[in-house]
Amino acid sequence: MPRSLIFLLGLVLCGVSNSSAQEQSLWSGLTVSQQEKLLSGKALELEEDVPDSAWPRFTIYHLVQGKPDDVAAVFWNCELAPAYIPNCTSVRILGHPSPSVHEAEYTLKMPFFLPDEVYVSRNTLHKIGPSEYEISWKVLSSRYTKSCSGKILIQEHDDKTLLRYSNLVVPGGRFAGLLRSTAGNQVIDSVHALVHQVEFELSSDRGLLDHQLHELEKVREPAP
Repeated sequence: MPRSLIFLLGLVLCGVSNSSAQEQSLWSGLTVSQQEKLLSGKALELEEDVPDSAWPRFTIYHLVQGKPDDVAAVFWNCELAPAYIPNCTSVRILGHPSPSVHEAEYTLKMPFFLPDEVYVSRNTLHKIGPSEYEISWKVLSSRYTKSCSGKILIQEHDDKTLLRYSNLVVPGGRFAGLLRSTAGNQVIDSVHALVHQVEFELSSDRGLLDHQLHELEKVREPAP
């Protein structure tokens, strides 16, 4: 991802230097009913209207079996995205401006017989605490969007991992209103797909996960 804008939404949350304080504020900032929903295994899906955008900011919370390292390693391996992310047909790394930054070209299948979306995203990884990661992304060029940016925050919570995925797209063109509902469903499905992929690798493909963890270890850098 990143991970990552999926179906016009790109690939990937607010970080502070104190990991335990941030984890406390992230979890305790939710209502009791929201916490109970997450503990039941369901995702928490929020929308926030944003001025000058036809689409809202989508924010998804999810509890994941596994460690923050596991989730970050799978998400950071954006070249694997076509294997499990809906409508993502290809990802190609274009370059590495630094060890913790990569730029990648994504191709997404569009509905309504529209030409594929092709966009380039700059993805940045920070390890901001002993058990906490932030991966952010910014779309540099796109066929259908004016701008797109987002973050995924990955934190340890009890014996699981709490993630918060937030993404904002400012769409362009006359199809924005038509695609709003589809785009929202797609980003939710993409987060579910990420969670499923992490849990699948933990239970059934440790070789792949170990490789991804090794790659993560080579590139992760602390936030300034």
